[in-house]
Amino acid sequence: MKLGILNAIHPDESQVNWGGSPVDAYIRYFENAGADFEYIGYQVAQGQLPESPDACDAYLITGSPKGVYDDDPWIAELAQFLRDCYAAGKKLIGICFGHQILAEALGGHSKKSEKGWGLGQNTFQINGEKPWMGGDIGMLNLYFAHQDQVTSLPPGAELLGGNDFCPIGFYAIGDQVMAIQGHPEFTPEIMDDILQRKEGQIDDQVYQAAARSLDEGGNDGQQVGRWMVNFLTTGSDFPGN
Repeated sequence: MKLGILNAIHPDESQVNWGGSPVDAYIRYFENAGADFEYIGYQVAQGQLPESPDACDAYLITGSPKGVYDDDPWIAELAQFLRDCYAAGKKLIGICFGHQILAEALGGHSKKSEKGWGLGQNTFQINGEKPWMGGDIGMLNLYFAHQDQVTSLPPGAELLGGNDFCPIGFYAIGDQVMAIQGHPEFTPEIMDDILQRKEGQIDDQVYQAAARSLDEGGNDGQQVGRWMVNFLTTGSDFPGN
C-alpha cells in the first residue's frame, strides 16, 4: 500500500522536536504498528498536494497549528482535495486538524471551542465498534493538544468515541474515513516537548493538570496504530500484517 502523508504543519510554525519531520514521526509510528507500507510525504501547508487522488492508495492528514476556518489558501485547497479523494473511494485518516478538516470538507463543522485547551493525556469513551477495532474496547487514553473541535458530523458519519470535554472525539464514515481528535502518534517525548513550549502561554491550572497527566501512564497510541493498519488494509488488495 502506498500511503500519502499530508503534512499540514508548516516548518516555520512549529518548533516541536519530531525526530526529523512530522512525516518521519508518522512513518516510525506505522512501522511500530507493523505496517509494511510505502510512504510519500506531501508538504500541504507549503502548497504541495498530490497531482491527483490516484497518486496514493490512501491518505493521512496530520495535525496543524492552523484551524480549518483560517484563510490560508492551502486549507481550502486541501479540503477540495479531500472531497476529490472521498469521491474517488480513497481511504482517509484524519488526526487532530485532519479529523477536523475531514469533517468540514465532507459536510460537518469544526470550530474553536469555548472550552479552551485540551492538553496532555486524557481518557475518552469508545461507544462504537468497527471490525478493524478487534472487539469491544471501552476506554482509550491518548495525548491531546487542541483548541478546535468537530461540532457536527458529516452525513453518514458514525460517532465512535468522545468525552465531556470533546464529545466528537472519534468517528468513521463506512470503511472509508477514520478520524480521531487525539494524537496516537505522539511519543511521551513529543508530548512533553509540546507541553513545555506552552508553559507561560496558557492558563497555569490547565498547564499543571496537563503536566500531571503525563505521569499517569497507560497510553493507548500503539493500539490505535494497529486499528489504523487494519482500517487501511481491510477490504483492500493490501493484506495487513
